Amino acid sequence: MTPDERSALEEERAFLLSSLADLERERAAGDVDDADYASLKDSYTARAADAIRRLREADAPKKSVRASSPWRVVIGSLVVLVVAITAGVLVARNAGERLPGQTMTGSIGDGSVSSLLVQARSVGMQEIPTALDLYSQVLAVEPDNVEALSYFGWLTIISATQDTESSDEQVRDRFQSGLVLLRQATIADPEYPDAHCFLGIAFFRFLQDAEAAKGEVDQCLSSNPPAEVAALVENLSGDIDAAVASTTTSQP
Repeated sequence: MTPDERSALEEERAFLLSSLADLERERAAGDVDDADYASLKDSYTARAADAIRRLREADAPKKSVRASSPWRVVIGSLVVLVVAITAGVLVARNAGERLPGQTMTGSIGDGSVSSLLVQARSVGMQEIPTALDLYSQVLAVEPDNVEALSYFGWLTIISATQDTESSDEQVRDRFQSGLVLLRQATIADPEYPDAHCFLGIAFFRFLQDAEAAKGEVDQCLSSNPPAEVAALVENLSGDIDAAVASTTTSQP
């Protein structure tokens, strides 16, 4: 990908993500009808997912090794735990949703959304690029699929935290893209717990923003999250409350 092609693709992604935010505001204000809202949202989300995927592919690791920035060190120290938790959640979801004729690995390969989701869960943390590709295929068919939005976003964040080859700017950019996808998932289905759980973890552990994390964690725990995620978030909840209280009492 040439620099001009990359710049154009970055502009397209920024435009589409901004358009999604504008569309939500227009709907809330009653300035767009339901049919136009659904059509535009489907189009913007699918195109944004495709742009993010293409940029990710263009950012494939180079051979040279770069020194880690302080930000990389901070987030890198947390990755092992969240990777293990995510792997457990994906296994649990597959165990709870078997399709006719499906093997224990869940790969039936018929190209349906259900099949793609089963395959993505089965691949999970073992091959993040493959899982991301599978989730992007789901979003191309169902742009509002909340599981695909949530895990495409979360795995994008995880892959960014594991990337020691790309520039700091590229890593931050991918991390931010993951946050946007998670937020889009909470818009698609405010009651789906996983997206709120992952946002809470990202805000608190990766961005040290306890106030932003608190609302997400509270919503996560009130929405019956998977047991593995609930255990992690419950452990975080006390730390988040303490951090929020500390911030409040330190203000003049």
